[in-house]
Amino acid sequence: MAMNPMKRRARNSFLIGFLCALIMMALIVMLLLYKMQGLKQNYEKLESQQKEVFVASDYIQSGTEVTIASFKKEKVQTSISDNEMVRAIDFQQENEDGSVTDKIIQVRTDIPKGTIITKDLLEEVENQTTNDQRLQEYNMIVLPTKLAADDYIDVRIQFPTGEDYVVVSKKKVVEADEKTIWMKMNEDEILMLGNAIVEAYTIEGSKLYATTYTQAGLQDAAVPTYVVSKDVMSIIGTNPNIRSEARDGLYARYHDQEQVQVRERIDKTLSPYVGSQNSAVETGLQEELVTREEGRREFVEMLQ
Repeated sequence: MAMNPMKRRARNSFLIGFLCALIMMALIVMLLLYKMQGLKQNYEKLESQQKEVFVASDYIQSGTEVTIASFKKEKVQTSISDNEMVRAIDFQQENEDGSVTDKIIQVRTDIPKGTIITKDLLEEVENQTTNDQRLQEYNMIVLPTKLAADDYIDVRIQFPTGEDYVVVSKKKVVEADEKTIWMKMNEDEILMLGNAIVEAYTIEGSKLYATTYTQAGLQDAAVPTYVVSKDVMSIIGTNPNIRSEARDGLYARYHDQEQVQVRERIDKTLSPYVGSQNSAVETGLQEELVTREEGRREFVEMLQ
């Protein structure tokens, strides 16, 4: 039986509409599957970037010595390579006898709290503890106004002629108060600074003062330019507590032509004060003793 043309058109329109709907639904499903696959890949990528790393527990100033305890472990999302991350083992070293000791590590730049710690932010400090190292107390050095413990300084001497020399360089301030600083010093450094102290006491208008490194972790130590007297150099030559490499370095510096000229200029500045040297040094030492006695008294009172 022939179908009514109106019904045929209606049926054809329905079939065409139904097929179009199926095609649209298939396209939507394919699009959703594609997006879900993309989301899955992104999730897997993000998950692969979740790593347990060391981060700064607090703000750390450039040049500060740190241990692994200075940081905390957190799980964060980062694309930084594992090879760039610090590990606990990086803070230890194995000695020849098989024992394990902590390395002296310092930060090279200021590190804000929460920063991921990578190897390029740290460096190993070369001046490991030596047998001749001592904690020395000085209260005759003019200190910077904002000097604080853990800062690094050069101690310099300035003469009234305008000449200015580095006596010891890049020393860490272990502790500091209004007048006094404590630093770890080697035997040769103790003798050099002692010589400079005597000459600063002797020559009127001289100044023994400290300057602070602005980014200690990034800045190399200044080269000492002060040359000790002949008498002190003689003591250095026979002092068994001075390491041979330090003694050799001082000898080389002392006999360098430019350094010889430096010492000659210092001696020339010193010569008018030879007659009054003992008196000037004694006065300076008395002031130093008074300051130390006051500090010692305050410390003892705190212990009681």
